Amino acid sequence: MATYTHFDTSTKNDLLKPGLRKLFDTTDRETHVFYKPMVNDLRTNQYIEDDRQIASFELPGTIAEGGNIPLQNPILGGAKSYTQQRMGTGFRITDAMKRFNIHNLTKRWTKAIARVQKEGKDVEIHRMFNAPTATTAICGAGYDTLDLAETTHTGLDTGTSGDYDNLLSAALSTSAVESAWYYFNTLKDDMGVYMGGRPDLLFYEPTLHFTANEIFKSVGKAHELSNTINVLKEELGVKLYPNPRLSATTTWGMMAKNSDLFDINVLTSVDPYVDTKDAPDNTFDTIVISQQYFTYGYGDAHMYYQGN
Repeated sequence: MATYTHFDTSTKNDLLKPGLRKLFDTTDRETHVFYKPMVNDLRTNQYIEDDRQIASFELPGTIAEGGNIPLQNPILGGAKSYTQQRMGTGFRITDAMKRFNIHNLTKRWTKAIARVQKEGKDVEIHRMFNAPTATTAICGAGYDTLDLAETTHTGLDTGTSGDYDNLLSAALSTSAVESAWYYFNTLKDDMGVYMGGRPDLLFYEPTLHFTANEIFKSVGKAHELSNTINVLKEELGVKLYPNPRLSATTTWGMMAKNSDLFDINVLTSVDPYVDTKDAPDNTFDTIVISQQYFTYGYGDAHMYYQGN
């Protein structure tokens, strides 16, 4: 299917009329991408990348006099596979449209193809954050075969001391942020030993922007008529990140993005590129196509905390 000199019979040749002052197009704009502050943005030259979870040892115990020192084996946990996905689009424009339209549409639409490729990638990656309690088609589950946000992520120890809960069903508020602070400051590793974490990013749908600023920037404790100091302002110091790609107006969460153990990833092998070529027939039409390869997902969710 090609773009002709008219869109339909009622607007026939509108794009060729010299009196047409301009084409008003809200899609002819700058490109907006929001995923990068929320992931490890990585490069790869492999079609499939595999990660594997492992844990070393539980804490030692006391040994009776003359007793043997018990030996432990490191534990091999789950696996995570990242497979590159291809995303592409394009358009075809007739020879007459190229020759006679007065608004340089081939150039404009070629630029638009590059934009929608980048924004299409952004929207796809945000499926992970818009449905954190469900595995999406590409990103799948983590090492423990569970979703990104769960009330019971499973550790690798022999009991349940390595389990953790990174899902809070509560709206953004002072008490909810305090719960997030407590989560990171009591966090245990897969063997049930304290590991801790320091959150550095609070992300939220823009509806919550003023609430977030009130919580973290008030001189006193937010939403109270008291002389209680705003402890969160001093203790957390997180970056506030309003993200319009989040689909629910109640969505918020925190992450320790700068931690070495942060494990939410985007792996890109081919950035979006555009190819312009002659149509493979006798029309003199032009085809403009674009493609890219990337994938995304998570293995471990310790450094991620999901609010409402």
